[in-house]
This record gives sequence, structure tokens and C-alpha cells, in this order.
Amino acid sequence: MNYSLGNTLSRGMIGGLDPSAKAYINAVVAAGATVSGTQKEAINTFVKTGKSDGWYSSLKRMYLPIWGVAAPNAIDMIGLTSGTFMGTVTHSSGYVQSNGTTGYFRTSTTFPDQGLTVSDGSLFILNYTANTTNPAISIGAGNINTSYILKGLTTVFARWCNSGSAVAGTVTRTGIFSFSRKSGVRTLSRRATSGRSVLETLTNSDAGTLAVSPVFALANNATDTAASFSPASYDNAQTGAYGFGLGMTNAQDTAFTLALKTLWETCTGLTLP
Repeated sequence: MNYSLGNTLSRGMIGGLDPSAKAYINAVVAAGATVSGTQKEAINTFVKTGKSDGWYSSLKRMYLPIWGVAAPNAIDMIGLTSGTFMGTVTHSSGYVQSNGTTGYFRTSTTFPDQGLTVSDGSLFILNYTANTTNPAISIGAGNINTSYILKGLTTVFARWCNSGSAVAGTVTRTGIFSFSRKSGVRTLSRRATSGRSVLETLTNSDAGTLAVSPVFALANNATDTAASFSPASYDNAQTGAYGFGLGMTNAQDTAFTLALKTLWETCTGLTLP
């Protein structure tokens, strides 16, 4: 084997990393993750694609809990802040899984802190397997003024700040679910191996008040009090990614969820259902 050539290629790839990708890789390695060359390239491609396509700036928090270790799984890809896993959560290669009764992930921020508004926000989650708990809120905040993606045992719902009826679609509860509120339009979509489908789109006026409680994943924070924690409705699906940000157009969400699918599959060796 030509070790000199191999080392040259390795140095070239690392030197060509986007600064945001490199910072995230360094952070998860420092926290205990082992990141292969293939995974580094996949992360780099995801970030560069997002910046060139214009959707990366919409992301405010994105977690890729694939590393099999709690500390790196808790790191946000965008701002490099760290959340906290609470209760019993299993950290496997490619995903995390709550026990459905106590396990969840507590982010270190709120929607308002990240610039989201009643009229502008999005949520997403990647489920490798379906949940068996019911109801199961995959990511959300608040009580009266809720914003969530909720996966019942037959139907998937989404809501943003009580702005009219929840968007709903009867669908298999695996894949990438994304929900966006932008320019008066609310869209709930699902991406699977077979492609992306819009489950429902509704247009209505803004309503409600954005919750000020910290955002959870794998459970709902059933309170609207600042700095208050009240986990409920745990989600026991095998989950490979989740996060939130500003609202995306249909074209942006299409590109983003495809890039997320490619990132997750390349990094884990698993296939989205």
C-alpha cells in the first residue's frame, strides 16, 4: 500500500472541510465519538450542500445521535451547544431510543431564543422504527401554545402555535417527518426510501403565542413556563436525527430532507424505511 499517497489524500480531505463541518466533527470527537473518513466526508457534503442550496441557514438546532455515546449525541451540529439526555435512553450505533416512560432529550434552548416566530418555524425528526407508545410527540414545546410533530399509532399530526387545526396524515410512522410554517402556509411531509410526499398543506392566519419553555425531543415539554421542564408523551422509536429552525419552502424542505437521508444513511450504513 502507498502510505504516502493515503496520507496525502487524508490531509487533502481534512483541509477541504467546510469550517462548520470541521467544528462539529472536532466537537463530537472531543466528546468521545469515533468519526471515520467516510463519515467526515458525508458531514462535509451535507453542510456544503445546505449552504449552496440555501437551506442550511434555516437550521437552528440539529442533532445527529448516531455515535453510540451520550455526550457526542447531545451536541448540536449548528451551534455546537450541548443538550442533556434524561431518564433511560439507549445509545446505539445509528440512533437513540427512549424506553417510552422516562427517557427523553432536553435541548438547551427555546424557539424564541433561536429567532423562531409564530409565523416562521420548522421541526423535523428521522425515525428508523415506528413508536409503540401512544401518543408520541417527537419534538415540541409548550402546553396551550403547542408546536409539535405528534405520531399517534395510526396518524401523524403537526401543529405550530395553535394556528388553526393541526395538519394530519394517515401514514406509516417511519422515515423523515418535516413540518414547516412559512408565509401563512403549514406543510407536513414525509420522506422515505421511496421518495418524499406532502401529507397535507394548509393556509391560515397566524394565531397563538410561541412557547417559551425549553424544547424537548423524544418527549413533549408539557409546560409553557420559561425554564420549566415537564416531560410527557414519550416517543420510543429508534431515532436518528431531529431538530428545528426557521420555516422552509417546499423546495428547500425537499432538498434538506434528501440531504439528511443521505447523511444518515452514509454515516450509519442503515437504510431509511
